[in-house]
Amino acid sequence: IFAALKLTKFATLGSMLVTVGTYTTFYGFPYAAGMVGLILTHESGHALMMKQLKVPYSPMVFVPFLGAAVAMKETPKNAYDEALIAIAGPVMGTAGSFVVWGGGLATGSQLCFALADFGFMINLFNLIPIGMMDGGRIGNALSPYAGLAGVGVAGSLIALGEVHNPIFYLITLAGGYQTGMRLWNNYNGVVDSSLPKNYYLISNNQRVKIAGGYFGLMGVLFTAMSINQYYKKSPERLVFEQKAKSGVLPGLGLNNDHNDY
Repeated sequence: IFAALKLTKFATLGSMLVTVGTYTTFYGFPYAAGMVGLILTHESGHALMMKQLKVPYSPMVFVPFLGAAVAMKETPKNAYDEALIAIAGPVMGTAGSFVVWGGGLATGSQLCFALADFGFMINLFNLIPIGMMDGGRIGNALSPYAGLAGVGVAGSLIALGEVHNPIFYLITLAGGYQTGMRLWNNYNGVVDSSLPKNYYLISNNQRVKIAGGYFGLMGVLFTAMSINQYYKKSPERLVFEQKAKSGVLPGLGLNNDHNDY
């Protein structure tokens, strides 16, 4: 799907508008536009880092309910650069989510709080160290065993019924296979010829930087989501408050009036 969309002249704008339109039918235009805006911010982080590292990339494309992607046209020179490209997306996406959250604090907008929650969640979700997700690319630079943790986390989310997206099931299966093959190759001394020589041979200093940024960002996102829960109201609560303001108590059919006789 992504490859087909990249062939079109207006891939980014066209796919973005289609995605906004699709989400609008489910969530309404304001929330749909905010969702796509936050996804755009996340993907822009990847693109900017690719540009800085001089890694050519394809146009950004959006696909409803699958997300968006900016694909690298060439493999980075090493796993450290790939990790930098991977983490740049969640970093910029998190920054964008904080901007929206700040708007909520300044105005009391429940739309902003809901969008900030989406932004924090989607960036944290992308940090799961599995497959070709951002966390998987970061984890590959840290340890060949990082993927095992990712498969465990993803498998737990599926088993507990927290995720029902078939695409995520495929990502988990592909991530498990990729992790298994890398560990098998390491055990047998097989070198992946599709990657540059000594691709995973990075310095301890680089590994510490990546690990610090990765776990630090996860801590920030967990904290932000927890704090935002104090401000974000559930849809049911918002409906209740709206009906209460109109003078009708939900479920009772009574006017919220006090009359003296």
